Amino acid sequence: MKIFIITQNDNQYLPAAIARVCKEFQEEISCIVSLPAMSSKDGKIRGLLQKIGLFGLKASFTFGYRVLKTKALDLFTHSGPSGPFYSIKGVANAFNIPFYEVEKISSPEFHGLIDRYPPDLLVAQSCPQILGKKILDRFPLGAINVHGAPLPRYRGMMPSFWVLRNGETRTASTVHDLAAKLDNGDILAQREVSITKDDTWDSLVTKTKTAGAEALIEAINQIKAGTVKRKPNPEEDATYFTFPTYKDRKAFLALGKHFF
Repeated sequence: MKIFIITQNDNQYLPAAIARVCKEFQEEISCIVSLPAMSSKDGKIRGLLQKIGLFGLKASFTFGYRVLKTKALDLFTHSGPSGPFYSIKGVANAFNIPFYEVEKISSPEFHGLIDRYPPDLLVAQSCPQILGKKILDRFPLGAINVHGAPLPRYRGMMPSFWVLRNGETRTASTVHDLAAKLDNGDILAQREVSITKDDTWDSLVTKTKTAGAEALIEAINQIKAGTVKRKPNPEEDATYFTFPTYKDRKAFLALGKHFF
């Protein structure tokens, strides 16, 4: 089975999670494609202002410092399969997997990569662009996505923020079929994640990415073995959340929650 992974440029939370999957399926992953980060889809300046509006100046400085530090480490680090990993490209290099950066998933370049590395299964992990039917039909074994929430609840954006904002004590990471509507495909695997009183947005994102990698490995192994037992992801039980507003941030902080 050949696996085609599509993700986004992120050097904080995704490298370790994707490395865990690569370690398990190194010989079967045909290609990793990285798209521009979700926060830059409306332009880098607007994405930056959006993050500052959410995190505030202090947390934005913390996040920015970590991003720059990780980029510097990536320049001078040539990791092997044991890590450490500071970028998606670094993960791909460590496992000798072809890696490409593509601006748009609808581009001829992306379709050309599917032609060049004929896949059986598409794995989307934090993919920031919509995968239309024309693309999904090119994968004989289908397409699956990892979402850091207990679907059908908490569909949409930034689930780790919202479960903290809403005072949840448990969340999850879910692997589901990619479908026409956001986060509504059938569920293949789900891993529960406990939320402690000390969890920040940062720590919870890390925990859900780790759980998501484990759920993804479970789902891929079931697909390989032909033992998948899909569960419904019912629309009537769904809740959906968009990018938090300034008021949402104030409510989050009023609860004593922290980003870092």
